[in-house]
Amino acid sequence: MRVPALRRPTLRQVGELGLAFLIALVGVVGIIFFFEARDQSRIDTQGTGTGQPYRGDPRLSPALRKATALGNVVVLYRDRRPPPGIRDLTGGAGPELRQIGLAVLLERDRRLDAPLAAVSSTHVQRARTPDALNAFVDRYLGRSRK
Repeated sequence: MRVPALRRPTLRQVGELGLAFLIALVGVVGIIFFFEARDQSRIDTQGTGTGQPYRGDPRLSPALRKATALGNVVVLYRDRRPPPGIRDLTGGAGPELRQIGLAVLLERDRRLDAPLAAVSSTHVQRARTPDALNAFVDRYLGRSRK
């Protein structure tokens, strides 16, 4: 009994196989993008940095209220000097970012009942350390009052 010899695929067969693979890959990627574009789900961040509804306490100046209405977040501190690490929240935002509502503004308020408080147009969160305000700032920065 004689075993048939294996034939090597021709260049044309290799090309056809490669083309079929490429078409299948483009189809799969297209289907993924199609469903991804229609996905309306959101990540639930309830309870993470949401703070409490802002009802005017701590009190903000008219200029700071206007800044929060644009989407800026105001971080208030109680002590004579800002606590270490607070500058990491502000990121050196200049007047351009403040005008479009993407700045974290730092202001001293001796009347605070907590060492720190972050205020957006709709929510406030009190904290002992700047790190405790990161999630709040991430959530509300850039959200203007509508």
